[in-house]
Amino acid sequence: MTRTLTLTTAALTASVVLAPELLASLLVGDYAGVGALRDALPAAFEEHWRAGDGAVTGELAGAVRYWAAFHVVKALLAGALLGALVVALGRVRRGRVPLLALAALAAVVLIANVQGAVAPLSSLLSMLSSGAADAALASAGTPAFSALVRDFAIYHLAMVVLAGGATLALAWLALRAGHRGRRAAAGAAAGAAVLLGVVALANVTTVADPEPALVGFLRG
Repeated sequence: MTRTLTLTTAALTASVVLAPELLASLLVGDYAGVGALRDALPAAFEEHWRAGDGAVTGELAGAVRYWAAFHVVKALLAGALLGALVVALGRVRRGRVPLLALAALAAVVLIANVQGAVAPLSSLLSMLSSGAADAALASAGTPAFSALVRDFAIYHLAMVVLAGGATLALAWLALRAGHRGRRAAAGAAAGAAVLLGVVALANVTTVADPEPALVGFLRG
C-alpha cells in the first residue's frame, strides 16, 4: 500500500466523521450543526402537526434540507473511502483484515446515509424526544401523519433496494472466492450476504404495512 493511498484513506476516514456536519451547514445554512438541529426539531414538528396538511414547510423544511445535505455529503465521502479501500485491498497481501473491517464499516455507513438522503424526514424521527414522538402519535389520522407514513415506507424501501443489492454483490463475491479456493473469504462474504438478506426481508415487511411499524417506532 503506497504512502499516497495510505494518506488518502486516512484523510477520507477523518472526513467521513468530521466533514458532513460542517459542509451541510455551509451548503444549506439552516443550522450550525446537528446539535442545533436536534434542539429545533420539537418545535418544527409541533408546527407541522398543527398545520396538519402534510406539506413540509417552515422550520421542518429547513431541518429536512439540512439533514438531506448531511446524508448526501456523508454518503459521498463514505463511497470515496470504500473505493480507496477496495484499491488498497487489491494491492496488499498482508494486513488485509483491518482494511476489510474498515471497508465493511464504510459500506454500512454508505448504505445508511443513502437511505437517509432518500427520506430525510423519516430519518429525523430517530432524533425526536419522547414528548415530540407522543405529539406525532396524537396526530394519527391526519393528512400530516399519512404523509409521514408514506415517507416512512420510502425510507424502508430504500433499505430494501440497498441491502438487496449488497446481498447479491456479496453472494457473487462469495462464489468467486469459493471458486478460487479462498474459503475464509468465501465464508465471510456468504455470512455478510445472509445478514444483509435478512435486513432486506425485514424492511420488505415494513414497506408492505408501514403504519404499524411507524407507530411502534414512535412508541419505542
